Amino acid sequence: MRIGVGLNHPRKSSPRGVLSPFFVGVSSLGSHSPMKSMLIIEGSTIVARLFAEMFERRGWEVVVCDDRASAFDRLGGGALYDAILVSHTVPGTNGLQLIGLIRALEHLRTAAVVMITGYREVREDALAAGADAVLSKPVNPNALIWIVEKHTG
Repeated sequence: MRIGVGLNHPRKSSPRGVLSPFFVGVSSLGSHSPMKSMLIIEGSTIVARLFAEMFERRGWEVVVCDDRASAFDRLGGGALYDAILVSHTVPGTNGLQLIGLIRALEHLRTAAVVMITGYREVREDALAAGADAVLSKPVNPNALIWIVEKHTG
């Protein structure tokens, strides 16, 4: 589904109106990055839409996957992403396996990988698998934007 647009490594449509109040003030953080790309791998369509809208408003091209099959298709397709947001819970797989795959793919080795999870106990495993950062749910939108911008320059 398209919605618009640690081993510390070197380096459209979305709903409007109802979600907008959630992001009041978010667009004022930092500078906008011209045409950076992001892959969001998230089992919850609602959460994926929220994250996609946040970054689309900042000028990012965002692609969303909601299960193992679509994630594997996107990851193996050769497209380059500046950042990849990975949920711990994805139908058919989990975020730790996905991070391992991302880091094994030559074309994605320098992508910033951020895991988002409701399970605090997976933090160390995610970093060991290659995540650049791990954020716990509920995610503060400003913290998410800050951490992605920090890891994408």
